[in-house]
Amino acid sequence: MLDSFEHLVVETGERSATFDAVAAAADVSKGGLLYHFPSREALVDGLVSRLGALLDDDVQRMTSAADGVVDYFIRTSSRSAIPEDDPLDRCITAVAGLGASGRWPQAVAALTAMQDRWYRVVLDEVGDPAVASLVCLVSDGLYFTPAQFEEASVGSGAPGAPGAAGAVHRGRASVDEVVALLRSLAR
Repeated sequence: MLDSFEHLVVETGERSATFDAVAAAADVSKGGLLYHFPSREALVDGLVSRLGALLDDDVQRMTSAADGVVDYFIRTSSRSAIPEDDPLDRCITAVAGLGASGRWPQAVAALTAMQDRWYRVVLDEVGDPAVASLVCLVSDGLYFTPAQFEEASVGSGAPGAPGAAGAVHRGRASVDEVVALLRSLAR
């Protein structure tokens, strides 16, 4: 049921994720849905709880990553590195949609707490608040940039494509170069 609510919020928006729509998508009766989630607020709280659990898993992976927190955080923020149906990404998108509606302050609070937690984990590794803030801003920039972050040496060869002869190339650094720079700032 919560999966169906999350899916509807992501795919069709918060307003269209009604009890009737959620029950139909979950293939349960409206009464069955109301038994488990007696209000819209209960559904929202369920997604907020899910986000917290997924964040716990992500932080565990961050702190145990072989190449360190910064490397993990930056690389997993790149849209090209996020699997198409990633549970954390899907939940963040749903909770962000709920928060953007202005009707669910607990969604905004959960997103704020998520960003704060990532910041604290990064700060623990880099030891400098300015560098930790920079790492988090780079992560946000990668996550919210629609175009894939391209390797400077990659090009399709098609006219006008990045890396092609005569193409306008903005000289983007590779993810490796960005990670190396951020690591050097932390030293």
